[in-house]
Amino acid sequence: MNNKKSVEEIHNYVRLALPLMSKHNIPVTPRNYAVWYEYVSGKNNELCLTIDNMFEKKDIFSEEQNEILYKRFCAEKDEEELRKLREDLQRVLVSVISEVSGLSGQTEKYETLISKSVDQLSEDASTEKIKNVVSEIIHETKSIGNFGKTLQDKLKETTDELEALQKEFEHAKTASLVDFLTGVANRKAFDDTLAKCVSEASTDKSDLCLLLIDIDHFKKFNDDYGHIVGDEVLKFVTKKTKEIVRGRDFLARFGGEEFVVILPQTPLSGAKTVAENIRSFFSEAELTAVATSKKLGKVTVSIGAALYRPGEPLETFINRSDQALYLAKNSGRNRVATETDLAGGETGG
Repeated sequence: MNNKKSVEEIHNYVRLALPLMSKHNIPVTPRNYAVWYEYVSGKNNELCLTIDNMFEKKDIFSEEQNEILYKRFCAEKDEEELRKLREDLQRVLVSVISEVSGLSGQTEKYETLISKSVDQLSEDASTEKIKNVVSEIIHETKSIGNFGKTLQDKLKETTDELEALQKEFEHAKTASLVDFLTGVANRKAFDDTLAKCVSEASTDKSDLCLLLIDIDHFKKFNDDYGHIVGDEVLKFVTKKTKEIVRGRDFLARFGGEEFVVILPQTPLSGAKTVAENIRSFFSEAELTAVATSKKLGKVTVSIGAALYRPGEPLETFINRSDQALYLAKNSGRNRVATETDLAGGETGG
């Protein structure tokens, strides 16, 4: 892999994408940039044809249109980026093997490590394993002894390349766990975090609760005011919910207009209190459109809460939260319901 060439290409694409976005009055948001970076790179033929056709028709690249382009052509790119990084790392390591294979002594251990690492990356390696492989090789490459200028130059080049790849990997890994619109964790990050929290709760024998939050009548709100205002509502709910939950509590976008909060070391009564604080805030807050300052009224939420039961599958835990949420919505919305309410208790709110 020629990393210097890759960096140069990236800079060229940036210099092409940003002026083009400015020319068509397209805000430089992560999603919009992803679309136009992909376009100027020329790697996605279908995207290029779609945008070229829009140029010919003199279509306006509205925020809504850019969102459609993103979801159609770029939304599934994160896993592909991680796969590419894994393949790039394999190419670097195979190159190193060819350089050191003719030597003996101190490089024998190094060559064995490289070969083993290539084999590990041939599998469906987890993100944590890839990170550990890169870190170990960087450490061994820096500590290897003096062998001659050619090999030393090659090893330094390899170290620089691996470190650049490591930064690129960390960036891609972070991006793949964040919801672009709201800036909080996405469903994948939630699944990973919930598994860790369940493991900790099982080990510590501590309580663990889950809140599932749904914005009431969000579809009607979207239909009445448009998707741009709808996106602002999602950002507003995210921002205010994040201010209410504290400490180790973990907020993520579950999908659509649903959010989820993981509450470690929290009993069901405590989870109900947190949920009621969230519900109460939104029931009293007045929403105003950012662009026009027009009063949009109130946006309320319904919330379901459940307590983890040791040994149960994660899907069962999530499903109980979902059932409680369903009860809250069927009971009139703008309410809190817990799993105990499913057996005939009272709903909160």
